[in-house]
Amino acid sequence: MRIAALLLLTAARASADVDVAALALFENQKVIQVHLAGHKVTKEFVITREMETRVGEPLKVDTILADVQRLENLSIFAEIRVTGEAHAGGVGVTFTFKEMPTYIPFVGISYTEENGFSGGPGISSLNLSGRDMSLSATAYFGGSDQYKVAYSWPWIGGDHVSLDFVGARLDRADTLNDFQETSYEFTPQVGRYFRKNGRIKAKFSLFRMGSDVDGKTLSPDNHDDLARLGVSVGWDTRDSWTIPRSGWRNELEVWKTGFGGDGDFWTLIVDLRKYVPIGKRQRLMFAGLASLQNGTVGVDIPEYMIYRLGGANSIRGYSLDQLGRQLYGKSQVLGTVEYSYNLVPLRSWSLSKFSFRLGLDVALFTDGGLAWSTSEEFKWKRGRAGLGGGLRLLVPGTEMVRFDLAWSEQGGFQFHFAGGSKPSAQRNRLR
Repeated sequence: MRIAALLLLTAARASADVDVAALALFENQKVIQVHLAGHKVTKEFVITREMETRVGEPLKVDTILADVQRLENLSIFAEIRVTGEAHAGGVGVTFTFKEMPTYIPFVGISYTEENGFSGGPGISSLNLSGRDMSLSATAYFGGSDQYKVAYSWPWIGGDHVSLDFVGARLDRADTLNDFQETSYEFTPQVGRYFRKNGRIKAKFSLFRMGSDVDGKTLSPDNHDDLARLGVSVGWDTRDSWTIPRSGWRNELEVWKTGFGGDGDFWTLIVDLRKYVPIGKRQRLMFAGLASLQNGTVGVDIPEYMIYRLGGANSIRGYSLDQLGRQLYGKSQVLGTVEYSYNLVPLRSWSLSKFSFRLGLDVALFTDGGLAWSTSEEFKWKRGRAGLGGGLRLLVPGTEMVRFDLAWSEQGGFQFHFAGGSKPSAQRNRLR
């Protein structure tokens, strides 16, 4: 988990985004003009391709709100305001933007329950060349030493043809598997939409693991090279990518590891998420994850690729060091039900010349799960569960920072600190 150290202690709240009541006065009137203002870096086509409000069409408030939501999903604008003005024969619509900083140098932190805190410098471009491309580079030191470059171009052309890339080096103590890890990752992905809500991606990954202890890798030289090919198919009907209140986000992902390198196994991941609004500021989230691998641990699957349960991104109410040594395996199932109430809506906040979007939720949740390697271990009585509550600092781009206090019968009370939504974070190898 990485969190940019942007301390907005003297921030001032900005104005609301859309005056629905004022725009409703122009409902069904012909749109004579659509004017874009305030964008100094973002290319105009990046904005207009997200919009369905068109000159010559009747104005629909619902369409404008949907346009604003898609523009917010880009995570490059701190504020979007829409106003209407009477014109001869119709209405003129103006979209006014306040852009997020194009480049953000920062001092950041990284945290895992296994290795604790690391920190160091980073730089991030949220809107490279004004085309909604993101590029970041970080170097963190402390509990683990991490070097990472991440790049994303979500819409190159066609129907959202996209390119994503992650390259990383990690030095850390793998305390659960008892060795010092030095690993490298190289993972590009190419994707596109199908229909309005469908997503498909082709993936390739090279992963190199080095150990300072004999017997931890499949290869006798203490270095494994895992070559992987994968594909994922998803269906996304969320009303918002940042803070969803309704809709589904489902994905089926398949990986094959092998191709002449070390390891020889298949991985199937089924990720289901459902968001249900139950009030103006309230929602329920139902999330389920199944990660299934074939083969034998230590023969086909490296020991460091098994799933160990417990902690902020697995089953809260247990420490990872406690439960991870008791409940583990090559496959896992995890489930979460969470209720959240929005205390502070996501808003634009300004500090000097910089603008950011922040909000705050309070949540109650329960987690459950099971891990196994053999059919004999697949018994629900081996499963564990926990419950608790916490705060969510809403940060577009990171989704959120979570502060949770959870309880379980075996683990007692545990404090958990993590970044990103729990359904997203529980898919990471390091949790």
